[in-house]
Amino acid sequence: MSDFRWKGNGPEFLTVGRGRAWRLHVGASEPGPTSSDERSYAKLLALQSIAAIGRPAERAFGGATLREFARRQGCVQATYSPPGWGGLTVRATWGPTRSQGGLDLEVQLSATSVGQLKRVEVGIISGWTAEPAESAARVARWVEPRDIPSAASSYDGRESADTLAALTTLPVPLPSWEMIGPRILSAPGFDADTYYVEMVQPHDCARRILDQLPGGPAPNRPNVSTRYGLFGHDLEKGVVLRARLRGLWIRSQTPVATALALFEEFLREPPPLGP
Repeated sequence: MSDFRWKGNGPEFLTVGRGRAWRLHVGASEPGPTSSDERSYAKLLALQSIAAIGRPAERAFGGATLREFARRQGCVQATYSPPGWGGLTVRATWGPTRSQGGLDLEVQLSATSVGQLKRVEVGIISGWTAEPAESAARVARWVEPRDIPSAASSYDGRESADTLAALTTLPVPLPSWEMIGPRILSAPGFDADTYYVEMVQPHDCARRILDQLPGGPAPNRPNVSTRYGLFGHDLEKGVVLRARLRGLWIRSQTPVATALALFEEFLREPPPLGP
């Protein structure tokens, strides 16, 4: 079986990727690919939340908001419509990468309302820990903002008091700087020189929030989790926003250089065709 080509009729789908069994239940809370073995637990590229100015909605995705799902050519597509959000529709598609044996997620956002949804974010979360319970640990949070409005979003009422108490916002990048780059993780149970690399199209992501273990945000320290606030734009009727994320496994003695090369390939890829 090719890596991350899903099988099943749903709402639960199964696959094998990078030597592990993965499960995707589109009706579960925080739907996304999960895997566990005797060494580690992972939930990758999962739908977590919706947020707008002054309005958070964690766990907005699951059976109560699931409208339809399907499996097409090894990909799983699920559509959610959370009530009370101005006709907001979120469509997520999980499938195999075109090469490298990894996992792609495409998120599409639209609404039927006019003037209601300001700086809307769809929250995506990934975590890889030694035990499932550890994914709830909170030590420090570091925000990588796309721009000045995105940096301000952390303090406009969409984050909880507990989150803000541990939050540090990193400098806003200058226009000439490369924005949010790939994240490199040496996960629990990985062999030497093996890494998980996760990336997002930089303009698709308003904020990336890193939950860190003690020691600060260093490339060689495992994250408890990584959270993405996708989009961060006002949403009007008839507008469709799309975002793309990718998870890859690499074996390299120079993981930063390898990850950056793969990131450049990701940036050059044309977006998927389709409605």
